[in-house]
Amino acid sequence: METESLKVQKTSFREPQFNLPGRLGVVTEEERFTVAFAQAYRANATQLHRRSNRNEVAMVREIPVNGYGIADLLAVSWRILPPGDLVDVGAFVQAADPVSRAFECKLKEWRRAMSQAARYQFFADQAIVVLHCDVAHRAVPYLTTFRTIRVGLWSFCPETWRIRTYYTPRSRRPRSERHRLDAVKTLFSADPESLPVRKRD
Repeated sequence: METESLKVQKTSFREPQFNLPGRLGVVTEEERFTVAFAQAYRANATQLHRRSNRNEVAMVREIPVNGYGIADLLAVSWRILPPGDLVDVGAFVQAADPVSRAFECKLKEWRRAMSQAARYQFFADQAIVVLHCDVAHRAVPYLTTFRTIRVGLWSFCPETWRIRTYYTPRSRRPRSERHRLDAVKTLFSADPESLPVRKRD
């Protein structure tokens, strides 16, 4: 599958793990898994969210939100907007009322992923754990827990680009509107072409 046109930007903050000796510049297997999922998600977002009419999508990897961790992927979806001049991200959020989805991607540690994703509800409308297809069956018996805390559970097979949705929570306003706006601003800073916003001079 052609992936050049499906590149997903990454924020440029200094990651905590880069402080460890020998870590700088090394791409981990989990990071490759996340990149592959991001590309597959972008290509299939409309099918995955068939009931939504928000078909415009912008994404960025590794979104840091102060106090709530670093989401592996943030996807922001919105309806096609009428022509207009949105001067900043605040105006975009007010006009488009976008849905933000924060994903935590893990190869093995589903309990840790669930705990991390639960925190993303402070700034995202939906928080979803994405597990490798070979290990997702370990978390499926705990779907009741995922439903109780409103964290989604998906699996992804990087070899086939298949995404399976076991549970997707309904979209719900984040607990903090300020952090929601901050997350979208971070996405825009990482990829200014991704949103229909004119940067202030």
